[in-house]
Amino acid sequence: MISTLRHIVQRVSQANTVEQAMAELVQLTRNAMDTDCCSLYLVESDSLLLSATEGLSVSAVGHSRLAWGEGIVGLVAQREEPINLADAPSHKAFKLLPEVQEEAFRAFLAVPVIHRREALGVLVVQQKIARQFSEEEESFLVTLASQLAPQLRERALNRDQDPQSWIFPGLVAAEGIAIAPARLARPKLDLVQPAIETDDPEREWQRLDQALLVTSEELAELGGRLSDEVASELGLLFDCYQALLADPQLRQSLQACVAEGWMAETAVSKVVCQYVGQFESMGDEYFRERAADIRELGQRLLDQLARPGLASSAPEQPVILVAKEITAPMLAEIPRDKLAGIISMKGGVNSHAAILARAMGLPALVAVEGVRIEDLADKTLVVDGLEGRLWIDPTDEVVRAFRSLERGLEARSERFRRQLARPCISADGEAVTLLLNAGLATEERVLCKPGISGVGLYRTEALFMAFNQFPTEQQQERVYRRLLSGAEGKSVTVRTLDVGGDKPLPYLPIREDNPFLGWRGVRLSLDHPDLFLSQIRALLRASQGYDNLKIMVPMVSRLDEIQSCRRLLEQAVAELSEEWGRAVIPPPLGIMVEVPAALFQLGNWWPWLDFASVGSNDLTQYLLAVDRNNAQVSASFDSFHPAVVAALDQIARASQGRELGLCGELAGEVLGALMLLTLGYRQLSMNTQSLGAIHYLVENLDLSALAPLRMVLLAQRDGEAVRHCLTEHLQAAGLNELLPKTGR
Repeated sequence: MISTLRHIVQRVSQANTVEQAMAELVQLTRNAMDTDCCSLYLVESDSLLLSATEGLSVSAVGHSRLAWGEGIVGLVAQREEPINLADAPSHKAFKLLPEVQEEAFRAFLAVPVIHRREALGVLVVQQKIARQFSEEEESFLVTLASQLAPQLRERALNRDQDPQSWIFPGLVAAEGIAIAPARLARPKLDLVQPAIETDDPEREWQRLDQALLVTSEELAELGGRLSDEVASELGLLFDCYQALLADPQLRQSLQACVAEGWMAETAVSKVVCQYVGQFESMGDEYFRERAADIRELGQRLLDQLARPGLASSAPEQPVILVAKEITAPMLAEIPRDKLAGIISMKGGVNSHAAILARAMGLPALVAVEGVRIEDLADKTLVVDGLEGRLWIDPTDEVVRAFRSLERGLEARSERFRRQLARPCISADGEAVTLLLNAGLATEERVLCKPGISGVGLYRTEALFMAFNQFPTEQQQERVYRRLLSGAEGKSVTVRTLDVGGDKPLPYLPIREDNPFLGWRGVRLSLDHPDLFLSQIRALLRASQGYDNLKIMVPMVSRLDEIQSCRRLLEQAVAELSEEWGRAVIPPPLGIMVEVPAALFQLGNWWPWLDFASVGSNDLTQYLLAVDRNNAQVSASFDSFHPAVVAALDQIARASQGRELGLCGELAGEVLGALMLLTLGYRQLSMNTQSLGAIHYLVENLDLSALAPLRMVLLAQRDGEAVRHCLTEHLQAAGLNELLPKTGR
């Protein structure tokens, strides 16, 4: 039956229209199960519409309906469970619809079609003889419905919509509104190439060597152009590309493949696909996104081999760039003043393109569902980077509404940016420390604002990813010194290397069955004290003359880990003091509070700590046992879950009188920041684009009056109720403009 299932799913996926897909489904299912009839009912408003059939009256398709819970079909949808009957007409819920002409059928099996808790419809098979469908038949239909549910949902998104107002959902990678014509990215060659042999390996290597050279030069030019438009540290993005192209192992692998008798295109396909597979198998979203960058390099090499020297022309007017998966070089190929926004059918919010979009202030959607790229050609698009929606060929009325919203957002953003010139002080005179999360870019133009107190989280993983082997102490020192000097005296909290387990380095491959609970963070660092000491010494060397460094260790779950890190820091300080002939003052040492064990032990750990910062993303993930990067369960990832609220409150209570902050997406959300301020947090670290709004929130809040709200939040039963309480407080405080707006 497995091959039959695959055949049906494949045929349905290849259908050109929704109607054709449903027709294929009912026909193939009837044949596979050898029944007299197969029908598909889809949920539409509050009813179930007969949408396709093979056996009932064709004239009833699109017309015959059952109310929710009406008839056996409605009962299946309501209960969300199969019903298997030998004689359906004798069932008390049976409802005869004369127009469908089903009087002759007696045996009845119906299963719900459900996608991520949403009932999409009911799949039914019927037979004229009275018999119970077997367990194997029921299992087959249930399995088929579950496999087809994602496809049916995606196809239903654009079913029966007016072409003038198509709307499709996506993930917001960068907030904002963009209205412009679509520009489809230059079609890329398929990375999977046929295995073609060659009689002239030397010639093929010459072609490939030239393609490597030209691609490197092209990326260097694009990186230079991009660095002029955004912070110079974003050049690290293109440094990663250049480092990979210059990687001796990559060149050796390509050359060896050609020497085995394969054409240059085949060699690129084989080697790059192997690299892509390694990255796609990593558990961490950030590192998994790097697979797209490696795929981009492979496709550029193939493009050079097929069309050497071909360049794309710049658009004459601002456009919204659309691609299956947008990469940083695609963005760099279009001048900034001609780029209004981006749409990526695949990808995640941590892709290089998403990071760049945020840094460049470009509204961006990723993982857009339900529409094909070719359907966007020659269309006007609206990127709704507030609610995560793509509008295709919107009406004039919709465009006017979004234009008005866009002007309002621009005015508000400018007002918020001006506010950063003032210290962050609440309405009742209490100071709140706003910090910047940084990794690829330190955003010096933002960091210099008086309202920003420094860098609350500097991720060092990007630096290690830019090299083909562990960077030397001197290489690390140069990067850290530029970071610390650019902060101009403001504090910079550097997180020690946070890799291992689910996000191994390319030159440190690790395979584990459960990487989120494996060899990562401080565990890896303490198992390799030489690497940890090298990073600590590089940081100490870089900090000389600046006195603004703080060191933070990730994934701590035991006191002895803190004590070991403290001993290694003291060892590095002693070594440099002896080397320089003068006393070296150790920087403050802190930890990330992100493992549930830290939640219960933090009060006992404070004597060994100078500060702590909550990693709200991982803490939520571990508390709720939800991988937010897993599409099947990501909807259950809720930072406002009562358990998370209680945990954050407990951490704050255990840290009174100590330096405690929070670095995570929660700090950059208006409702999240309000919740944290209510629970007692006074140090928040966030991404650049959130700073202005949170600064405005603090300035307009009376923090001393938040105590009653804290008790209300801790008493709520679910995350939605917590959000509702926070929203009501904002409205009562007259801060409605901070609530999400919509273009509808």
